[in-house]
Amino acid sequence: MGGSRKLWRAGIVAAGLLCSTATAFTPTALAAPADGGAEYVALGDSGAATTGVQKFDPSAPLMCIRSTANTPKLVAEGLGLRLDDRTCSSAKIKDLTTSQGAGVAPQFDALGPNTKLVTVHIGANDTNATKYILNCHTAGARPCADPAWDGDIDSIAAAYSAALRRISELAPNAKVFVDGWPLYVRDGGCPALVGLRPSDAATVQRAFDRLNTVVAAGAAANGATYVDTRARAAGHDMCAPEGERWFDPVLATETLIPYHPTLTGMRGVADIILDAIRASR
Repeated sequence: MGGSRKLWRAGIVAAGLLCSTATAFTPTALAAPADGGAEYVALGDSGAATTGVQKFDPSAPLMCIRSTANTPKLVAEGLGLRLDDRTCSSAKIKDLTTSQGAGVAPQFDALGPNTKLVTVHIGANDTNATKYILNCHTAGARPCADPAWDGDIDSIAAAYSAALRRISELAPNAKVFVDGWPLYVRDGGCPALVGLRPSDAATVQRAFDRLNTVVAAGAAANGATYVDTRARAAGHDMCAPEGERWFDPVLATETLIPYHPTLTGMRGVADIILDAIRASR
């Protein structure tokens, strides 16, 4: 177990899997981009930004670990739109309006009156998920369920809704699409999810499902379209074979980053979002 813990911890630290501090969303004054904003602006965290070591984008800020074949780029390609991809690994809701780090502007800086489409995938890093997921993989004989996890997920609702309202103010002519979190863990788990017992696998997936519920409610209350990516992810969870799974497990072989999208996963989510956008026209 010691070796697997080192592998798991190294994967999280190197990738910035998820961050552990919940933060409030505080709108700040943002100047409209000189060009009025790109047609399509992508906002979000590593779930939208990166495929890890695959298709790494050297033109993006290094801390963002952005990919050239991530979901936003595939969506832009499918629609023939000019994309300003502001997604960045480890991003939290606050990073929509403040700099995430050196060389990384607030993500909302890209929004303007010319923006016609906005996609949003953010919030997991505000829920202390790293701590809870790590606990589930290293729980041993004790259950990993923690009532505080539900509270941390529910706590992002106000900040998330405020962010969606601000998008509408900064990009009044844009349609906003919010994509949720797909199926990560099938019932019972699998050996590739080192240390995760069957009952704890269900705990992890229930947390992602709860996060989807919070985000979907925020979208419905603020004029955005929620895109359910869970149903079509069936059979593509972290226990699926390489080439079919949408996320790498702890024993990551494609992205080298546990709980992060593979190239297949990015394409799968992009196809779902494209279908939702086309259906709204």
